[in-house]
Amino acid sequence: MMNPTDFEKIIYTVNDGVALVTLDNPERRNAWGGRMSVEYRWALHHAHIDTDVRVVVVTGGGEDFCVGADSQDLKTIEQSGGNYQKTKLELPPYPEGTPESFQRNHAYPLSISKPIIAAVNGACAGVGFLVASYADFRFGASNNKIKSSFARLGLPAEYGLGWLLPRMMGRANALQILLDGDRIDGQEALRLGWLQKLHEPEELLNKTLEYAKKLAKESSGFSMACMKRQINFDAEGNYSDAYTRSVEDMNTALTKPDFKEGLRALKERRPTNFLDL
Repeated sequence: MMNPTDFEKIIYTVNDGVALVTLDNPERRNAWGGRMSVEYRWALHHAHIDTDVRVVVVTGGGEDFCVGADSQDLKTIEQSGGNYQKTKLELPPYPEGTPESFQRNHAYPLSISKPIIAAVNGACAGVGFLVASYADFRFGASNNKIKSSFARLGLPAEYGLGWLLPRMMGRANALQILLDGDRIDGQEALRLGWLQKLHEPEELLNKTLEYAKKLAKESSGFSMACMKRQINFDAEGNYSDAYTRSVEDMNTALTKPDFKEGLRALKERRPTNFLDL
């Protein structure tokens, strides 16, 4: 098992119900490599199992989110004729209940029970674009430089993005952001539906953490876990099964302390506080 104290390319902290996961390779603009990939997955695993964590925020250390795969790794792959050596580090298990079809490395963020918000700072390209896309939603900045990059490198939409993006932003917008590979700014990414909120660069992380902390305190952890599973997994099945499971979830919810807190807050006309339960 890899603990946060073992991380070399990720900084992991928890405050006020929010796990902040920072990609920490700023001297290479957070270029993505095997070690960072494994540590990121372990960071999400720790957030998933930690009862003190309700929401996850992922961002890039320094000025950029992630400019893509480390060029040193890409050069090695090109020189070896397309072969690459997988990083030989232990990976965390998939959360219980993860459908077999979603047990794929880059889909790991979909399976954890906590919502993930990407605070996309500065440049975000290639695999950085992929990592941010697999977050549950994204807040960006006015100075963003966002590129999918794949078509310009002769690559397909990698690791399930061709399935994910149309569900997120519609078919035409997904094709636009993938096919031309042009750099877009935060305003255009917001218009296309890839970003959900836009802030000034100096306010992005604080505004995202502020939102995440409010979510952690005022939205039920049980509810958020159910809703994330319903959206990511149940919606891919048939309506009858999804409906039946939602009734089962409702019956379970009625027995939880979260429901009692919701009723008390409603009666007392105050904001809910699920962190103190």
